[in-house]
Amino acid sequence: MADIPFPRGVRDLLPNEALFKNEVLKKLEVIFQQFGFISIDTPNFEKMALLKSKGGIGEDTKLIFELKNDDLGLRYDHTMSLARYISMHQEIPLPFKRYYIGKCWRREEPQKGRYWEFTQADVDIVGTRSPASDAEVIATAATFFDIMGIKYRVLLNNRKFMNAFFAKIGIKQELIMPVLRAIDKLEKIGRDGVLEQLRGLGIGNDAVAKVDELVSLGGSNTEKLQHVERYLDDKAPQSEMNELISLLSLYSIKGDVILDFSLARGFDYYTDMVVEFKIVGEGDVAKDSIGGGGRYDNLIGMMGNRPLPAVGCSIGIDRLLAIMGYTKSDRYTYAPVFVAWVKPSNYAYALKIANQLRESGIAIDINVSDRNISNQLSYANSMRFKYAAIIGDGEEKEGKLKLKNLVDGTENLLTPEDAVTIVQRNR
Repeated sequence: MADIPFPRGVRDLLPNEALFKNEVLKKLEVIFQQFGFISIDTPNFEKMALLKSKGGIGEDTKLIFELKNDDLGLRYDHTMSLARYISMHQEIPLPFKRYYIGKCWRREEPQKGRYWEFTQADVDIVGTRSPASDAEVIATAATFFDIMGIKYRVLLNNRKFMNAFFAKIGIKQELIMPVLRAIDKLEKIGRDGVLEQLRGLGIGNDAVAKVDELVSLGGSNTEKLQHVERYLDDKAPQSEMNELISLLSLYSIKGDVILDFSLARGFDYYTDMVVEFKIVGEGDVAKDSIGGGGRYDNLIGMMGNRPLPAVGCSIGIDRLLAIMGYTKSDRYTYAPVFVAWVKPSNYAYALKIANQLRESGIAIDINVSDRNISNQLSYANSMRFKYAAIIGDGEEKEGKLKLKNLVDGTENLLTPEDAVTIVQRNR
């Protein structure tokens, strides 16, 4: 076919890219499990009535991929599915710590680092309002970034701060969510663009100036909290934020924890604390968001069952992989050893050797094509195997194998047991 049909907003991964991604996800899952989160499984699609429910993802419902004639849509995120799951499975002990790694779909304009289909990894805790649960989900994600060598900042805010502030400066209740959505676009449209949107909502110049002052506020976390204190009749959010910041210090995470009143997070379901992880770097990756989340204490109750508080955090896997340079990975195979044989009559013994090495815990590939030994070794080099185990008549007669190091070119005649020792030592 001259032009092979291929959809927008998606991509194929080459073997080295897919391997890199899988290795990252394996490490991530280990961290999730070490923090006591357990896995569940939910469908890739949900009822449109759920996805578009009031108090859910908000104005972004227009970005849902709808399955025509079935009243179904591909999941936009993992949070709505979790809320539905908890509402349907009330027998689950609380608090419930769940992780999920899987694909989501959003019909927004494809661009660098943004796709129609993408992988998202979530941790959530359902059933407690304690700041300890907020700290736990944040620290879980941060620990993973630390292990992967990612430099980041943890940005925090609280919707209750913002709501109280907006009410004090005269912004009407029905405009609070549109104002938050405007602030959430600060990096995309800039300060002037946000101010223009605020004025477009009919907000007076004095209130716009105060919003601008708040979201631009610098200083320490303590100074920022003192700034908003005069707007708070209820001091609980301030106390909870202080406790959260204190708890995060106990985890010894490497990223700086910064209170940032410009952080809004656009989803309607957030009620209190919101968090975002920002890259510390240069050039295109500087200030990229690689994760975020917050507390959504009303979402589960909106589905008609018992109201349950919840908090969660998502990691954007695709953007993280791009920052880590996954396309430049030179690993094409999980197997460090390729078993090659000289003649077809050597295949049975070569397979015996391959299985013996596999039983020792070493991943092994073996030649299954009708090609000469030169082509086999050329293939092994192109696939970047570290070793080739070569089997000919001489090796078969002695019950040994020739282990060739494809990196430095050295080779040795060894017993299978000695070959296992060398490969395991040099993984």
